[in-house]
Formats: sequence, structure tokens, C-alpha cells
Amino acid sequence: MKDTRIKILDAAQDLVQRVGVNAMSYKHISDTVGIRKASIHHHFPKKENLVDELLKRCQLSYGAYYNDIVRGSDSAPEKLRKLATVFENGLSNQKLCLVGSISTDSSTLQEHSCRILEQSIQNTVTIFATVFIQGKKECSLSFSETAEDAAFAFFSFLVGTQIVARSCGGTEFFHKAAQIIIDALEK
Repeated sequence: MKDTRIKILDAAQDLVQRVGVNAMSYKHISDTVGIRKASIHHHFPKKENLVDELLKRCQLSYGAYYNDIVRGSDSAPEKLRKLATVFENGLSNQKLCLVGSISTDSSTLQEHSCRILEQSIQNTVTIFATVFIQGKKECSLSFSETAEDAAFAFFSFLVGTQIVARSCGGTEFFHKAAQIIIDALEK
């Protein structure tokens, strides 16, 4: 049986990915988990504590998942397709990237939460950059900026396209847009 803290984090993550940080409330979480709001406050005294923990957990889980993809034996373009598929799969479940969803509400976050968010983004970009470095070495990707700049642009594209596709076009639009970008990068 799952620990109450994990249940709270799972419910909060699902809500943030579906409705955003500002629309998520402890009442929503308590209704989902079936506990009192006071129990949530016991584990996470303030919403910012919950957001910080969600971001840290995301760094670990998605960071490991992204690393598994980039450390594989596929070509760089194929790795980009697999990374895009992670975002497409989230979209098919009506869930945005957690970092992307929290980013849309970053102006309302506490400063320390913004630092954790920035670190999460930087960690993801660093992981993605290894694919662009590989693509340069194997001459399978063409881009004019640094690998980190290209990785940031690709990550931003995935997050932004996921947000837009949720409102217009769905996974079909997302898949087509991702394919166009990857084809443009591929030599």
C-alpha cells in the first residue's frame, strides 16, 4: 500500500499536469486521495513545499527516463523522436509536462521554487544536449548554435507544442509538428 505522502504527490502531480499549479488546491488533493486537508498540511505545510517536492521528484524520475533514452544505442534523430514521444504520450493522457505546466505559473511561485524550476529545466537541457552532441559527431543533425542552445530550443518546442496541441489538434498535431522539427534538424 502506498505511503500517504506518495499518494499526495501522485494526486498533486496529476492535478498540476491537468489544470496547473494555481488551479490545484489541497481540497482537490484531499478529495482525490480521500484524506483530510489537515493530513496534507502535515506532509506539506505550504503549497510551495508541495511544488518543490514535485519538481525534485520530476528531476529524478523524468531525468532517469530521459537519460535511459539518450544513453541508448539509437542515432541522434531517433533519440529525438523518442524524447518527443514522451511528450506526445503525456498529451494523449491530457497531461502536460510537469515542468512546463509549473512554468506557466512561474510568476506566482516563491523564489526558491523558481530556482528549483530553473534547475529542473537546466538538468533536462543538459540531458537533451548529449543527443545534439552525438548528432554533431555522427553528422546526423544539423544546427548552427551550441548543443545546449539547440537542446533548450528543442525542449522549449516540445513543451510549447504540447500546450498548444492540448487546445488545438491533439496528438496528431503534436506528432506532425515534432516530425517536421526533427526532419529539419536531420541531415
